[in-house]
Amino acid sequence: MQLYPLKLVTVVAEEVLKDQMVNKIMELGATGCSYHPTQGTGSRSARHNDMFSENFQLKVVCPQDVAEKILTYISHHYFEEYAVVAWIADVQVVRGSHYVKKPT
Repeated sequence: MQLYPLKLVTVVAEEVLKDQMVNKIMELGATGCSYHPTQGTGSRSARHNDMFSENFQLKVVCPQDVAEKILTYISHHYFEEYAVVAWIADVQVVRGSHYVKKPT
């Protein structure tokens, strides 16, 4: 078995952002992502709709250049106006080619 080093981008954000964020992440070079509802508490009380709206957690396994594009976009477009947190971690995956977009 061979393992391939990639990045795991994790984003926790307001549910209202899910569709547009997923679409943009795919445009930025991700080959896919997973997401699910999540709960938590934090220091930021700002919410787009109201303080009781839902959150989601999104995960993307991708090469470093794509991870950096995603984090840059999210930080520039969402951090000021929405409750969003994002981070990156090193991962090693099987079938690494599944996480790299092929040139069109």
